[in-house]
Amino acid sequence: MLCDPGDHFNGRYEVERKFRVDALERVREELAARGAAAFTLGNRETDIFLDMPDGRLAGTEQQQVLRVMQPSGRVLWICKGPGADRCVAMDLDNPDKALEMLTALGFEETGRLTKARDIYFIDDYHVTLDHLEGLGSFVEVAVMTDDADSLADWTERVEAFAFELGLDAASIENRSYRTMLTAA
Repeated sequence: MLCDPGDHFNGRYEVERKFRVDALERVREELAARGAAAFTLGNRETDIFLDMPDGRLAGTEQQQVLRVMQPSGRVLWICKGPGADRCVAMDLDNPDKALEMLTALGFEETGRLTKARDIYFIDDYHVTLDHLEGLGSFVEVAVMTDDADSLADWTERVEAFAFELGLDAASIENRSYRTMLTAA
């Protein structure tokens, strides 16, 4: 970890816009020029997706994800949904023990994906630069909040900031990486 995350990952809602890009370097240079703080660089993140055997989470647009990050060593348990912006995460210490506990509760692994990810902080935003084999490169601009009434305002602000970074509305990708990999 290169800087303290502060409140960047605190909140029950994540307003996020994802953009497909040809190359990450131009965005990395723009972030540096604006004084963005690096949080993690050169991480490899593996997301382990979990659901109940009857698929009830997928049926209600929810996800349980165990995210293992190397070399940072961070492990997150992420609950997404219902709804596109609902997201709660907590740090864990041991990914093997966490996976063992979740499977003991009845969860089954339904898939995995791995991405190369760099995370930067600038103002209220966290910006991730992702590369996934077979899918390409993406930039996510996001903010976390506990205020459900502010989601529409944050959506406008996130998009405006992304456009300031030189990202184009025509390159917005609304699908999750998991959905894209399934369709590929």
